[in-house]
Amino acid sequence: MRAGVAQIMDQTLAEESKLTLAPLYDQRTQTELLNKKGKVSMKKIIIGMLTLGIMGAYWDVAANPNLFSEVLTSAGCGKPGSQDARGQDALLNRPHGITQANSGMVYFADRGNHQIRAFDPKTSVIRTVAGSGKAEFVDGQGNNAGFNQPIGITVDSNGMIYVADRENHRVRKIDSNGDVITIAGTGVAGFVDGALEAQFNQPYGVALNTTEEELLITDYLNHSIRKLDLKTGVVSTLAGNGVAGNIDGKRDQARFNQPYSIKRDPQGNFLIPDQLNHSIRRLTPEGVVTTIAGNGKPGFADGEGLAAQFNNPTGVAVDSEGRIYVADRNNHRIRFISPDGSVGTLAGTGTEGDHDGSLAESEFRRPLDLVYDSALKTLIVSEENGHRIRTIR
Repeated sequence: MRAGVAQIMDQTLAEESKLTLAPLYDQRTQTELLNKKGKVSMKKIIIGMLTLGIMGAYWDVAANPNLFSEVLTSAGCGKPGSQDARGQDALLNRPHGITQANSGMVYFADRGNHQIRAFDPKTSVIRTVAGSGKAEFVDGQGNNAGFNQPIGITVDSNGMIYVADRENHRVRKIDSNGDVITIAGTGVAGFVDGALEAQFNQPYGVALNTTEEELLITDYLNHSIRKLDLKTGVVSTLAGNGVAGNIDGKRDQARFNQPYSIKRDPQGNFLIPDQLNHSIRRLTPEGVVTTIAGNGKPGFADGEGLAAQFNNPTGVAVDSEGRIYVADRNNHRIRFISPDGSVGTLAGTGTEGDHDGSLAESEFRRPLDLVYDSALKTLIVSEENGHRIRTIR
């Protein structure tokens, strides 16, 4: 089978440079928590937790054991721009949706640059995949193609990239030749199911089902989740009916309020940060919607699922143990939902800022989306106002 453009980019980026990665995390916790007799010392527990910067809500050993200890900047310098380079020499402009190919290469929608770009987590090299850098609509190859505020992105097992092109009200695809083509949407804002006549009103997120035969799309201003059959080109509405609300239920009985992005979990269901409902929703392939965290009101509160509070959540990721990580945009924090449903804070003080460092001391400027790198055991975060890619390791 022919390689997708993502696989071609993977090879190019892999050859760019080689870096030695620092250890993902150390094992100081165990040695600091246990005395020589194997009994727990409360004093050493406190010292160990302070050393790692994970006191209080920033660490739940049962829910998040020894996975992360620090936040660092991997690409971008905090200033908007468009420049391919390594690390902080690269320039980004409001990076949004982020995804990872099977090879480990990361792809993101660089909204302010109207481009699709690639980030190699092993070398921190940024490259542009497609987009002229102008706000326009052009089907074409690579940098000759035009997007208008691309928001969401996903990649299939063959390296084909799918993009939610917000202001063009279209869904685009970057194929094996690097050509950008339109696969759904007329370019006119609307709410119409069908094939060539299908319409969206600001598509924001995209995710493939387990067979990769269907593409789910968060239709932001239609407050709905749409489904594109990739074989027939037919668009249908899986959940929501175009009216904003906050109701769990099946198909058109469910209500969303500006669903932002969408990611598939290991069970084949979909997770949706429902932005103005300040909650995280779960959607089954049959169209059943359930709220798993958030009480519907903006705020900041850790706790049991439906009692917790978010403030405009925009991105989610799931690790191999079933933990869900949330980009809590307006709280400038990264949150997590443990398998038992409880919500905690992983990183960020809540103050908008640029500080790298321990989880408890770190600062973000509107974290937008994130992906869990299962090979490196890290979280890779797109940061809108910081114009950066951050890594939690």
